[in-house]
Amino acid sequence: MRLLLILSTFVSGLLAGGNIDRAFVAMPAWQQIGATSWAEFSRHADLGNGLILYPAEAFGGALLTLAAAIMFHFDRSVPRAAVFPLYAAVLFAAGGLVLTVKAAPIMLGIRALGDPATLQRAFEGFWYWGNLRAVNQVMAFVAQLAALTILLRRSKPARR
Repeated sequence: MRLLLILSTFVSGLLAGGNIDRAFVAMPAWQQIGATSWAEFSRHADLGNGLILYPAEAFGGALLTLAAAIMFHFDRSVPRAAVFPLYAAVLFAAGGLVLTVKAAPIMLGIRALGDPATLQRAFEGFWYWGNLRAVNQVMAFVAQLAALTILLRRSKPARR
């Protein structure tokens, strides 16, 4: 059970790190370079290998988190203090998936766009929804870290 929480935290951490990079490094840089260049890059990155990696991280992290929460719920030896942050992580991960419903169609739609004004609107929309999604996915990771910290502290043997 502890291993499942560690694995879900690891996967969610990868997703959170990518979100932080995108929000604070990549998107501000793309704003300076322009939406047309962003779209060209995204067609090769997000719509290339990203079509496999990003959903695997998001859905994999959410499913692992849900599985850990279900296991924690039924295991009475788990410190109850660890359950609340884990339930919060499930809600945040679900929120990230729900917000993907807004962000993903924008990204998928840039394949057929060429008009600079339309690409600019797509860039701004993706940035907005992507940031909201990122907040949820980063908070899921933070909540998992809290649950893991509580679990590891409570399961350590007492020192003599």
